[in-house]
Formats: sequence, C-alpha cells, structure tokens
Amino acid sequence: MIEFLESFLFGTATSSHQIEGNNIFNDWWFYEQEGRLKYKSGKACNHWELYREDIELMAALGYSAYRFSIEWSRIFPKENELNKNALQRYQEIIDLLNERGITPMVTLHHFTSPLWFMKKGGFAKEENLRYWERYVKAVAESVEGAELIATFNEPMVYVMMGYMTGEWPPFIKNPLKAGKVEANLLKAHAMAYEILKGQNFKVGIVKNIPVFIPAGESERDRKARDKVDNLFNWNFLDAIWSGRVKSPLRTYKVPESDADFIGVNYYTASEVRHSWNPLKLFFEAKLADLSERKTLMGWSIYPKGLYEVLMNVQSRYKKPIYVTENGIATLDDEWRIEFIIQHLQYVHKALKDGCDVRGYFYWSLMDNFEWAEGFRPRFGLIEVDYETFERKPRKSAYVYGEIAKSGKIRDGLIEKYGLNDIASQ
Repeated sequence: MIEFLESFLFGTATSSHQIEGNNIFNDWWFYEQEGRLKYKSGKACNHWELYREDIELMAALGYSAYRFSIEWSRIFPKENELNKNALQRYQEIIDLLNERGITPMVTLHHFTSPLWFMKKGGFAKEENLRYWERYVKAVAESVEGAELIATFNEPMVYVMMGYMTGEWPPFIKNPLKAGKVEANLLKAHAMAYEILKGQNFKVGIVKNIPVFIPAGESERDRKARDKVDNLFNWNFLDAIWSGRVKSPLRTYKVPESDADFIGVNYYTASEVRHSWNPLKLFFEAKLADLSERKTLMGWSIYPKGLYEVLMNVQSRYKKPIYVTENGIATLDDEWRIEFIIQHLQYVHKALKDGCDVRGYFYWSLMDNFEWAEGFRPRFGLIEVDYETFERKPRKSAYVYGEIAKSGKIRDGLIEKYGLNDIASQ
C-alpha cells in the first residue's frame, strides 16, 4: 500500500475555453469562426451553465481540489467594459467548491486572450501589459476564497505554438517576436505577482515540462538536447528569479520576481537530434517513441519522467510543487487507471526522496475541447456526450476518487495496474 500525507491534494484540472462554451470574445473563438482552426468549440461541455452539476459530481466522487481558469474575455469582453456578472459567476464557482470541501486553484491565463487585446498586438507589445494589469487587479479585488492562483498556464507552449511554429493563434512564425512575447509574459507574471501578493494570495506559475532525450549517442545530439531542454523547460523559470531570459535570438532583461509554487504539467517525452539547418536553430525535436501503444494524441507513456521532472524542479528552485496536469487521451479506461496509478507511484517516490509535492491534478475532470485537436481526444475521468451534455463518470473516476478519499493506493490496485520495484529505481 502507498500512503500520502493527509494534506496532499488529489484534484482534477480544466480550462475555461475547453469546457465553458460560447467564449465568443476571445481570439480562439474568432479564428474558429474564420476557419483558420479546423474545429469549433461551440458550447464545448456547456460548463458555464452546468457548473453546479459538475461541482456536485466532483464532490460526490471525492476529489479534494480543482484547478480551473478564469476567462479574461468574459471579464473584459470589450476594452473598457468590465463584466461584473462574469466575475460573480467565478466567485460562485469558488464558493461552491469551498462549501464542498474542494480546494480551488485558479489560473488567470490558459492560452486564450480577448480578441480586442490581440488586435492591439497582445503580449508582443509591452505597452499592452496595462490591460493585463487591469484584468489582474479586477480579479484580485473581486475573488475571495481561492488561496492558490497561477498567473500563466504553459507560457512556452503559448510562445512556441503561437509565435514560432504558427500552428495556434495568432499564427505567427517569427523567432524575434516569440522572444519578445516570452519576455513580456515574464513581465506580466512579475506584475501579477506583486498585485496578488498584496491581496495575500499564494501566487505560482504553471509550466509544461516534458522530458527531452538525445536521439543518439553523439556529442552533437547531447548538446542539441541540452539546448532544447534549456530553451523550452528552464530558461523561462530561471528568469523569474534572475531577471534575464535567454530566447533563441537574444537575451532580455525582465523584472526579478518570485513564485510561491510551481505547477508542473507532465505528459510525455521528446527526443532531440542535432541539425545543420540554422533555420531550425540547429536542432530537430519530435515525440519520443518509448512505447508500442500511443495515446489519442500520438504520445508515448513514460511515467518515470514525472519523477525525473519533479526532482529536477525541486533541486533547481526549492519551491512547493503541484502536479497541475497529468493525463491520458484514450478510449481504454483500464489504461487510464494504469496511467494514474503508475504516475502516482512516481509522485510518491519523489515525496519519499525529499520533493515538496503538495498535490496532483489529473487532466482532465471531463472530456473537453482539446484545442487544435477538437473533441476527438478523450482525457476525461468523466465522459461527456457533446450532443446532450450528459456526464457519465468512467471507472477511472471512481478509482481515482477512492484514492482521493483515502489518501492511499491499496495493494490490489498496485498489483493490477502498478509498476514493480519503483523504490529501487
């Protein structure tokens, strides 16, 4: 049997655009309607109307925490229009969570921004940070009962997909502009940290940290791997405390700041090989082929990678850590249970080895709109019928609920789904 501390949070995670539906004032919605994105989110999971039902369901299942995001474009649908009703709705969500004994964790930015903000250049222009400041102040002054607030979700994914590869809004392929966005996100975090700390919130940031492995044994591949690891995983976090961020083309000065916790999103591993092509920054990265079975996202499963990431974050920053996302897109729910058990085994090992991990949030509470992949990937503990919006907990939802309520993984689950000899690894 594996036993966690009584204070350890077992939660789930979602984001506004992926479940709320009808976020008609943000950039993603605009490009969905324009046809630049293949799929339309529409009413998504209709959570904006069904939030009470969803909170009751997670309470019945026994989960002790819930991470969700506030949709900036609901709070400021227009540049000078503050929607107090939307703020009140988010407050109702927080109040309901607390009433049901579920610890809320709020994320302020999860990929989407108001369309009017993006039309002004978004985070690519430093002068636009005054709009971000106004949004953060509105939340800080209105929200009560949510101690944990993350400023940004996966900032380097936002930079890479929106400004390097150009696969996501605003569909820009410009390494120099990508560097400016990265620097401005750090400035935005520092600004938000100061505002929120003034209201006694615990303020963190959520970072996607994949494991990068060299494609071969050559020195060039190993150096390319180290370069990618730093560019994607560590340079951004380092800059929070150092005040300098090294982007692919130049180094930017940013305000020295802090984070009260680091949220780690972990899913899979990638492999990196050296390239002679300067347009590719002398490296090529692709998803690692570490297992025969692939998820609906095409990802390999590498549970030990979560342990490696957690220990690395602990040694570098010595801050409290939450696993803010970890999940699998599959129609095989037995595989989902196996995924959860094995990753939790490695979380427990990290705890035993001195890592200050305070919670685990499975992605996702329910099936949702998975960005450019649409509704096909099924990450949810709870199955969603997108026609009727019926929620149906999968077996994994109950198994995870058992673990959340007891704080333990019983031997029977480990024997059936777990990995052997984790302690000796």
